[in-house]
Amino acid sequence: MRSILSSPSVYLGFQALVGGTKMRSLCLALLEPKSGQKIVDIGCGPAYYLAELPAVDYYGFDTDARYIDHARKRFGSRGHFYVEPFTQLHADSLGPFDGVLLMGLLHHLTDSECGALLSLLSKCLRPGGRVVTLDTVVHERQSAIERWLALNDRGQHVRSPSGFEALAKLHFSDVQSTLPSLPRIPSIYYAMVLKNR
Repeated sequence: MRSILSSPSVYLGFQALVGGTKMRSLCLALLEPKSGQKIVDIGCGPAYYLAELPAVDYYGFDTDARYIDHARKRFGSRGHFYVEPFTQLHADSLGPFDGVLLMGLLHHLTDSECGALLSLLSKCLRPGGRVVTLDTVVHERQSAIERWLALNDRGQHVRSPSGFEALAKLHFSDVQSTLPSLPRIPSIYYAMVLKNR
């Protein structure tokens, strides 16, 4: 499954099937983006939800060239796309940011990698800015099939809600979290809104 999902078209179809597309729309609402704001999307994949954002200054980062090629072909100059990890150099040259999207990223990173990224992001947010995360999660109320879907995600670091929250609280003073749910959507998603007071 992991190799098949490296195809942008297959990935988009799978996201629609398991509710990832709808969950990302909910997370865009949590970001509360406004026209003219500067938004960075780390691990953006094919950036398909860019179509739902207002006229923001959008920067998308992903290490998969196929995903970025797909995004560039679809959105052109609507966004700035990078086939590379987001680093301190990017934070210094492009920031500060009004909002950060981490849609399906943290469960691909080790605790150490999460800590380094969240630390960096906490320092390149404008006052009032926010980071919104969405990740695959394991929790006690999942059905057997939901747990199977979560544990067979491409990410190798799927955590419990408390595991994600503990990482975030090391770098952000205001951490709001939820297990978003919609009818007919598997209960495999966990979202956080991270801010500094």
